[in-house]
Amino acid sequence: MNPRQTEFPFYCLPPVAQGSGWELINNIGIPPEMAAAIMLPCMAASVQGSFDVELAPGMRVPLSLMTMIVAPSGTGKTPAQDRLTSGIKKFEDEMREQFDGDWIQYQSATDAHTAERKAILGLLKEQTKAGKDTAYLRQQLSELDSSAPPMPKLVKIIAKNTTLAGIEDRLSSNWPNILVPQDEAAHFLENRFEEQLSAANSTWSGSPIAVDTGKRKFFVKEPRITWLLQVQPKAFERFKKKLGPRLTDEGSAARMLFTYVEPSQHQPGPLANQQWGATEQFNQLCYEHLHASVSETGKPVAKKVLKLDAQAHALLDQERQRIKTLKCPGGPLFEQQELCAKAPDNIVRIAAILHAFSNCMGEISGQTMMNAIDIFTWFANEQIRVLTPAPKPPQEWCDANLLLRWFANFVRTHNQLCIQKNHLLKQGPRATRSSARLNAALLLLWQQGILQEHVPEGSKATFILLQPNAFQPYQIAQLLNQNLAFPT
Repeated sequence: MNPRQTEFPFYCLPPVAQGSGWELINNIGIPPEMAAAIMLPCMAASVQGSFDVELAPGMRVPLSLMTMIVAPSGTGKTPAQDRLTSGIKKFEDEMREQFDGDWIQYQSATDAHTAERKAILGLLKEQTKAGKDTAYLRQQLSELDSSAPPMPKLVKIIAKNTTLAGIEDRLSSNWPNILVPQDEAAHFLENRFEEQLSAANSTWSGSPIAVDTGKRKFFVKEPRITWLLQVQPKAFERFKKKLGPRLTDEGSAARMLFTYVEPSQHQPGPLANQQWGATEQFNQLCYEHLHASVSETGKPVAKKVLKLDAQAHALLDQERQRIKTLKCPGGPLFEQQELCAKAPDNIVRIAAILHAFSNCMGEISGQTMMNAIDIFTWFANEQIRVLTPAPKPPQEWCDANLLLRWFANFVRTHNQLCIQKNHLLKQGPRATRSSARLNAALLLLWQQGILQEHVPEGSKATFILLQPNAFQPYQIAQLLNQNLAFPT
């Protein structure tokens, strides 16, 4: 994995998110990129039920995100997630209380409706037997059935049943705007995510869900799912090995915002001195946005469509052209075609999330678009850093490293610093038993000052003379006991 080049652009987040992020950094000790990577999906989950954004004329996309955080144990995954989802949980608790009251009223209304229906059916049966006209009673029954009390919905944002059927049922029977948070996602990624890749991709794009089988039948017009998956490095490597090709081939990786958490330099302060004012404000905003996504009738509100202003459009077009140039043959993003294809979509939805969460009025501004571009660029670089295999060193470097370790073992066992070159071609490392590869590796070691070639006067044999200062006992031990990369 290549080293990270830049720190997360924390200054691009809304002020309340910046304040909450620094509280998490100072009070829990998590790194800035981890704080940001948890906050963004929480923001998305709170506004995705109220807003869509126009990517192009006539083309709406959701404000949902797919986020994956790879972090070792002890980095604060669970406490950070608990802090930043407390506003969502407060909203859910209030919705549960309201649902309990509505359910009691629903049962009473249903009992009354059932009694009235039975009475009409009784009269209808008597009149039918008597041969009388029943048109009026049939009309009464029809009107009664059309005014049956609606079953109340339990508004619940956080999905805990993470099977495909469980998530689909949550979307269809309860609420179509959900957050799937997993602070220990190893089991989910290894056992459940594979069956959900296609569905996750389609809902990320705003496609409806339709199921029509013998056992299950439902239709969700506008499903909105935000994913917040946190996993430890070893579990992530297993997941990548198992599903890596599908992640790239089906575009799931290109849709995700990846973060590989590095060890934090921040140490949590004393518990007595912790301040959580900004985090409480952040959670209050999440709570208010979620309330705004529920209509007076208890149904989801009609989504407002956010649009870009002229400057934001110009900046997005400029970024599109830049990406188009970078992904041309020979460009640095030529191997990242899927990531480039989804970049404008991700940029626009990040901009819309920043705009909506901050309660900004009107169209999305150029400054917000610039912030979104900076945020997406960081995540894109992080994904390339994490998922793109490091380039292999040149063959002669690998051969020279192999030959250097062989020399170290030769000096250790023979206590000699002189070797006939022909001996290397016959008894040296198998990979360098050809003149071309052996000469290239020896040239590199000569350039490093480790050896030199010598042909004695009157002889045709070539000898390799090893420099004593490169094969001291501690150096030999280091070469033979550690698999070090060859120095460059």
